[in-house]
Amino acid sequence: MLRSIIGLVVLLALTSTAQAGYVAYQFTGAPQQFIVPTGVTAVNVLAIGGGGGGANGHQGGGGAGYLVTGTFTVAPGAIIPITVGAGGLGALDANSSNAIVGLTAGGTSMFGAFMTAGGGGIVTGINQGGHNGSSGGGAACNSGSPGGDGGSGGSNGQACQSGYSMPIGSGQGSYASLLALFTENILSAGAGGAGGTGSHAGGGGAGGILISGLGLIAGAGNAFFSGQGGVGYGAGGGAGGLDTSINNIRYGGGDGAGGLVYVEFLDAVPAPEPSTMAIFGLGLAAVGFARRKRLV
Repeated sequence: MLRSIIGLVVLLALTSTAQAGYVAYQFTGAPQQFIVPTGVTAVNVLAIGGGGGGANGHQGGGGAGYLVTGTFTVAPGAIIPITVGAGGLGALDANSSNAIVGLTAGGTSMFGAFMTAGGGGIVTGINQGGHNGSSGGGAACNSGSPGGDGGSGGSNGQACQSGYSMPIGSGQGSYASLLALFTENILSAGAGGAGGTGSHAGGGGAGGILISGLGLIAGAGNAFFSGQGGVGYGAGGGAGGLDTSINNIRYGGGDGAGGLVYVEFLDAVPAPEPSTMAIFGLGLAAVGFARRKRLV
């Protein structure tokens, strides 16, 4: 009987120990929030903005959303608002025109007032290269093919691989050391999208972030020879390209991928609940009673 009571007390003590955990927020278009779990006093956070959309015609691919990480002190039970940036929209087709219509940058991601990560950039006029972000969009070819691939892991986009290259998009620099902060999942850089293969090729979109090898894929341009979208949360869209051997349509670009707010926490061992303390006390009283009974 004594051994059974001691076993029950030990089991209750073990079940009160909290565990490590994480939560990942994707773009939903609706307000989201993180409620700090009981016993948690610090969190590691990664935020990446939404990827920029791909331009139409022989222009650059969208930049990936900017990436920020940090460790923050929090209070158990606190409610922290979450904003996840939307992926930018790719530009529309343009018939015999260099007009860039409908193209939007990626949206901003936020972890309350603690951190902000801007969205991936886009081209703002004709004959520009891939645009900037955590990784840069690939450059277009003013004449030639294939276009430049999007950057990955913080790198710049690549130049047009054959022919006259427009400027490349710039990345924020290698962020591998920032990803090493996280231990619950493997966070890694997604690949940049391949450049288009038309005679005036569009650039590929920049790569975003993967969680244990999984993530979103940004949109490709509207033609079979268009630039491809980058891989991962916050990846940039591919540019459409122009093939003069087919027609003079500047094909539309692909949409950028939505961003991400990723939170890891390690729970402290919380103080026992009052009910647990009462049961623990009853267990100790029963142990004492059993010992007295054996001494009588």
